[in-house]
Amino acid sequence: MSDREAEQTRPDLTIVSEETPPPSQANDALVLGSAIIAALAGVGFAVGLALRTSITVYGTALAIGLLALGFGIRRYFSDLFPDIEAVEPRHPEQQATEEPVSAIAPLQRRSLLRNALIGASGVFGLSLLSPVPSLGPAPGDALRTTDWRRGTRLVTTDGEPIRADNVASGGVATVWPEGSINNEISAVILVRVGDTEFKDPTNFDWVVNNELVAYSKVCTHAGCPVGLFRETDNALFCPCHQSTFDAVRGAIPTFGPTARALPQLPLGTDAEGFLIALGDFTEQVGPAYG
Repeated sequence: MSDREAEQTRPDLTIVSEETPPPSQANDALVLGSAIIAALAGVGFAVGLALRTSITVYGTALAIGLLALGFGIRRYFSDLFPDIEAVEPRHPEQQATEEPVSAIAPLQRRSLLRNALIGASGVFGLSLLSPVPSLGPAPGDALRTTDWRRGTRLVTTDGEPIRADNVASGGVATVWPEGSINNEISAVILVRVGDTEFKDPTNFDWVVNNELVAYSKVCTHAGCPVGLFRETDNALFCPCHQSTFDAVRGAIPTFGPTARALPQLPLGTDAEGFLIALGDFTEQVGPAYG
């Protein structure tokens, strides 16, 4: 038994053989090649993302980089440590005093491979920061406000102003702020109920003629347009995930995944009888965030 083997022997564990793997040029080439491929793939990912290429292009580069880096690290450690064989008695004596085995030191070679892997990891890691500029500036309050202002007329998709009696009893209409047609976050659905009375938490000051109310058309679950209405129970529906809102009770959710009511638009009429907004929404439109 060698001196090294003797040093790593304890009463219940005996090292009987130790084999140092010889340097392998083939394995070294695999490690070095994997490091180079990982670095190049990382650069390809960053460049592809910056040039707005197809997701297939930079997605493939990202996948290749991850695989190459993982493969290189695995091959690097495959023959870095000596191969040690030890035996242990099946029933060690209880009185035996255990002594820790000396730490098995890695073989002192392949500094080039280690540095190559560290460099490749650094390049690949830096490439993962390339999506940061695509985040753009912080939105601030841009998503918390719409184009509705006090006195803004409600208009149809054709740009025509609308009166209360233009909406049939039990019907709905999609309207926009005048001058901001098709601005999705400002979309509003008008609901004219029949003989049903509005109930809390509806803001009664924003109901016209005790029968016409306006809600944001942007679903508070995932932002889909709420465009379906069932007159029998005054229910508004989102077709994406079947969120349902009670139009006579402040558009509170009654079914589906959403947990927030549709914001109610302050609604009134001007001197000519056209419907106008009395201000912007007082609650956040669409899905909650931040």
